[in-house]
Amino acid sequence: MSNFKVKVHIEIIESEESNEKELEQQDDGSFTMVINEKDAISIDNSERALLETSYPAIRKALAMHLENLSKKKALKKPRGKKLR
Repeated sequence: MSNFKVKVHIEIIESEESNEKELEQQDDGSFTMVINEKDAISIDNSERALLETSYPAIRKALAMHLENLSKKKALKKPRGKKLR
């Protein structure tokens, strides 16, 4: 049986973007959200933003993982002999 590594990368960086935005998926597949300074200094609001931003990324990664496992398992299945 295989082992799997789960890797998460989160960045909270100051941004010059002035418009607060809803969740956005980037070209690289990551998800971003811009929050204002008031929300950034609030642990509850920051946590909410982190959870809202990470949830779609988690769902996407899990879906890809399960799809890949399913394909891998299908390739390993022995094919039955054809009857004549």
